[in-house]
Amino acid sequence: MAYEAGFCMITTPTVLVLGAGASVHVDYPLGGSLIDDLCRQRDLACQKNPSVSWSNDEVDHFLTRLSRAGHSSIDAFLETVPAQSDLGKYLIAREMKRHEDINRLFPPHNSGWYRYLFNSLLGGDGAPAFAESRLSIITFNYDRSLKVYLHEALKARFEMSSDEASTTLSNIPIIHVHGSLGPYPEIPYQSGFKTDEILEISKQIQIIHEVSDREDGFCSPEFKQAHELLSSAERIFFLGFGFHPDNIRRLRFFIPENTKGRSIIATTAGMGPIEIKNLDARLQPLGFSSSALNGNTCNNFFTHVAAL
Repeated sequence: MAYEAGFCMITTPTVLVLGAGASVHVDYPLGGSLIDDLCRQRDLACQKNPSVSWSNDEVDHFLTRLSRAGHSSIDAFLETVPAQSDLGKYLIAREMKRHEDINRLFPPHNSGWYRYLFNSLLGGDGAPAFAESRLSIITFNYDRSLKVYLHEALKARFEMSSDEASTTLSNIPIIHVHGSLGPYPEIPYQSGFKTDEILEISKQIQIIHEVSDREDGFCSPEFKQAHELLSSAERIFFLGFGFHPDNIRRLRFFIPENTKGRSIIATTAGMGPIEIKNLDARLQPLGFSSSALNGNTCNNFFTHVAAL
């Protein structure tokens, strides 16, 4: 796909809301695939490591239940076994770290929409215009692939130091509402980590049922910041997002009064006609238009549906 059609700094206040499908092109799994990957890792269990308190038998029992429970995501499974949330998060973090390969983000591999986004953050002269661009990103993903891509692309294109790239990138709000696998470049983007390091990283992520609802405000500072970004946006693009009702509710934004006059579009690649029909029926009372759901993939979205 040809994504380098010139530079087009983002002048319209725009929020991208990212779900798991947004990073599939750089080898991260969707919910069902993550369960498959986890259940293949029984032989890697916890193998008498003093840093963890779970035995191999406990891990094997957990993964056996996970594989047979019929859930489409591990978050859904963990809602039924909240006492094992720490084990689940450890296994998630370990599996997600296995996908951290910086070379997978760049050619000859598929950079996909990341490359388009990077070039959209440059000014007409080709120089970085991150501070002037009207873009914000809310991500429900733990992975750091987009941030790493932008950071490394700045270094390579403009011969920036790592600190300079971090400073430039900090002009674009990127909110991980459920936490992430750690700050970059402080925590390297690589698969090789010790068990105690993975355990520490796992403490930084929150699965859906751990995020407490509050009637008098937001369930976390990150969700409050996400709400503020949505309130200032004229365009809201959902990329690879699953629309879990809890995630939508906790943003405390999507009601008809708030969405009126805003352009809201969502990818639905991989969903069947019945799924799309049911999702449309669920979203319209929240202020989504009947044309909000779009069947394109994340990689095709900005060339086929809406340019930044």
